[in-house]
Amino acid sequence: MQRTVDINTSYEELPLVNPDAPKVESRRSKTATTPSAESIKQDHEDAEMIMKHVDLGDPVKAEDRIEVNEKFLIDTMPGKSSKPATTGQGGLRKPHYTRLFVLDNKIVFQAACCMPLRVVAANLDGDTVSGKVLYSTHSDNEGGKLVYEFRGEGSELIIDVKRGDSTRAQRLFFKI
Repeated sequence: MQRTVDINTSYEELPLVNPDAPKVESRRSKTATTPSAESIKQDHEDAEMIMKHVDLGDPVKAEDRIEVNEKFLIDTMPGKSSKPATTGQGGLRKPHYTRLFVLDNKIVFQAACCMPLRVVAANLDGDTVSGKVLYSTHSDNEGGKLVYEFRGEGSELIIDVKRGDSTRAQRLFFKI
């Protein structure tokens, strides 16, 4: 079983994650298949603003960023009834993005969504990797924001991110 330990979480609170958890289909229907230019611009501005709150030593550059290669929805606790990740109706669009920054001595994951976010498991080239939360916030107006730092080296990072109270997680594959 592979998992990370959030420095703010006790061992009793750790979710059990099966790295071979079955993939499930998303039942959410999207009205647009590609984000609009305005959405992309909004996500970029939001991401830059959040990174200004995190002291990484050196400024993060665009060439340090790696976009996700694959995304899957997985059951983190098969056999339990899944709570869907619900979003608020109407209102302004909240930024949605996932990205990874590979810096000299650390790997920094950044994500935004309409729900609260947390990393529940990660592995780097098949080995469990731990990390720490650098920034985490959620509000009804702004949505969820997360910046998480991992230590280690490798060529592939797999991260399981939970949204809200869902029993499902989004599994993200990054080629470094």
